[in-house]
Amino acid sequence: MNNKYATIIGCFRMKIAFCESFFEKLIQKVFSVFGLVGYVRGAIMLRVSSALVVGTILLSGCQSPQPLLAPVNNPNPIVLPAVESSVINIPIDIDLEVVRSEALKNVPKPLSAGTTTQMLVIANTPLPIESDLIHVVNLRDLRLSVTGQDFVATTQLDFSVDTRMRASFMRVGGVSCGIGEELPKIEFTLPGKLYWTAEGDLAVQAGQWQLKWLKPCNITAFKFNVEKLLNLPLIRNKVQSVVNDTIKDSLKDVGLKALLTKTWPQVNAPQQIEKNIWLLLQPEQIGLSDIVGLGRYVKTSVSVTAHPHIITGEKPQIPLPVMPKPQRLTTTKDGFYLALRGDIGLDVANRLLNEKLANKPFDAGGRQVLINSLKLYGSGDNAVLALRLQKPIDAEIFLLAKPVLNIEKNELHLENVDFALATSSLLAKSANWMLHSTFTDTIAEKARFSFDKDLTETLKDFKDYRQNLGYGATLKAQITRVRPQGVFFTPTDIKAFVVIEGKLGLEVATTASK
Repeated sequence: MNNKYATIIGCFRMKIAFCESFFEKLIQKVFSVFGLVGYVRGAIMLRVSSALVVGTILLSGCQSPQPLLAPVNNPNPIVLPAVESSVINIPIDIDLEVVRSEALKNVPKPLSAGTTTQMLVIANTPLPIESDLIHVVNLRDLRLSVTGQDFVATTQLDFSVDTRMRASFMRVGGVSCGIGEELPKIEFTLPGKLYWTAEGDLAVQAGQWQLKWLKPCNITAFKFNVEKLLNLPLIRNKVQSVVNDTIKDSLKDVGLKALLTKTWPQVNAPQQIEKNIWLLLQPEQIGLSDIVGLGRYVKTSVSVTAHPHIITGEKPQIPLPVMPKPQRLTTTKDGFYLALRGDIGLDVANRLLNEKLANKPFDAGGRQVLINSLKLYGSGDNAVLALRLQKPIDAEIFLLAKPVLNIEKNELHLENVDFALATSSLLAKSANWMLHSTFTDTIAEKARFSFDKDLTETLKDFKDYRQNLGYGATLKAQITRVRPQGVFFTPTDIKAFVVIEGKLGLEVATTASK
């Protein structure tokens, strides 16, 4: 049996025995004085009820208030809401002058050169003569423009043609065009459609070449068509192939795949926010938006879907994932969402609370309250604050509250503070005034403490975050809103979760030269 209760019962029995003896002797004495001894026996029957009344009074003086049953330290499991996917927009502004410059720099010189053997007829004679036609073609200029998705490449070529006859019975000097004189010029125009390839490259779906003479070549000594010579399948195909490949390669150099191939390792690498705080972007999908041509400039964008999160501690070693194959962009959603977590141990939190409230008397509705110690923990959905009071009563009481994180102050405080049901019942009998005083308001005001500074520093850094990824690419983020997700207890600590919303983009400095 509990010692406390054994003491109470022993006290009760001793008082009952004492009362029985005392009352019996007292009654006999009184009744004998008044000659009422006959009534003594009946009067003694009153001893039991009298003793019970006195025993009850004495028992109330022996025992103290029953201790309350503390709410168990068993918080509900943490169930966090899913964080939306982030979309990193990569604007691509292509200056076609850059493409033109690259094309002219890389085009073969000469563009085409070779010898073709043909049977030529000398003017005014019916006899054909086997002749070698030697041509040299150079690309002198290239103009590019895109309207919408309609692409036009206009090339200017100059050329020369020289002839060498193989007939031994005739002495005819070399007949030429563009040899020792101004070179003839032609203009090739290539219409087409600009589109994304499955690999994420910009490419041109070419139409039919159109030829226009800017300065004709006139060779009157022979009956042959220079235009036909330059449009021979061998030469025409070679010119078209070289121009097509040059444009395609130039677009690749400034397109998405080239950029992502260079920056993919940096995009996936941990980016340091603060000491021992790392941002992982975790890109998962690549979407391609429509191409919009504005004459000299081509505008489009790529959206990278990611699930970024924060890791603390030493720099994590992350294996480089395979770059996903680009897909058509099916949504115009644009946003950056990142969950951040702050932690504080219950031992630290309770130390801070005791430093503020323990052994420091305060006024609550005109009465003085003194708390010996405090203990904060979680039980179910509630925060529990166990208070060991010294004044106005010597007892342990329990408050229930909702923990709230103030983002601006990085401070945890309690809202909806109220007495637990058993505590209310106890105070109603012993210190009823506390139920209607400012006690809970005072506790709510004073029971505050700062959360870990990592959360504050990370939020501050993200207000204008920039990270150079190299190759002219800069990752930048801006916070537009911080959404607290709640404060949660575990048996040993408190965790605060927030989701930051904003914009995350990849600035590319090399795609346009405006």
